[in-house]
Amino acid sequence: MSFHHLDQYASVASPLTRTVPAARVLGVAVLAVGAATLPLGAWPQLAVLGIVVVGIVAAARIPPRAMANRLAGPFAFLLLASAGLLFLVPGEPLWHVGPIRISEAGLERFGFVLGRASVALAAAVVLVSTTSFPELLHTLRQLRLPAVVTAALGLGYRLLYLLVDEIERLQRAARSRNAGAGAARRRSLMVGISGAAMARAFARGERTHRAMLARGFTGDLPSLEPHEWDRHSGILLAGLALVVAAVSLSARVTL
Repeated sequence: MSFHHLDQYASVASPLTRTVPAARVLGVAVLAVGAATLPLGAWPQLAVLGIVVVGIVAAARIPPRAMANRLAGPFAFLLLASAGLLFLVPGEPLWHVGPIRISEAGLERFGFVLGRASVALAAAVVLVSTTSFPELLHTLRQLRLPAVVTAALGLGYRLLYLLVDEIERLQRAARSRNAGAGAARRRSLMVGISGAAMARAFARGERTHRAMLARGFTGDLPSLEPHEWDRHSGILLAGLALVVAAVSLSARVTL
């Protein structure tokens, strides 16, 4: 199983990929905080942040269709998670069928929460699409995330694909032997495959840990391609922070 579909735009030359990964991570954090702190009803300011995100997507040279496909799943989850606001926020009813009632205030809150979350989500998708996972881990270590967390994330990311490959091989082996005919037998077969895959995963984890200790592992994973801050990255991040701060300030002044 390949994982290059996640960061396939990290190798595309663009103004975004020329910045250091730390600037991209901090930029996502700035956009997320700026969107989250907008007061309710600041639709023009939210639209400005949305335009900024669209500009970043264009600068990263991510095709609109690919961006939409990557946003579809998380956006559907946002819709489900925010749908309760339509019914739980009190206010003047706009539509109701029996006990179900949608208020005007609930509709506004639902739309604004969805808009703020969409800005942060789109920025995070751009980050994942333009930054390889090793670069992201190195950035998290630079930002002083605990070493045990980054090491666990790195090993889990690598072993996850090995585990999926192991399950696929077990499934092919079962199908080649015509195993699992019937619903009950298929359930029993899946339980067996899951148990075998977990046992092999634990065994592989032990072997990996012993191999790392034998090679001098002390709790930190050095990066083969460390990135240092440059002037280009600092200017872009400072400009983004100024724009977001100005948008957030204008929202508080006008409301």
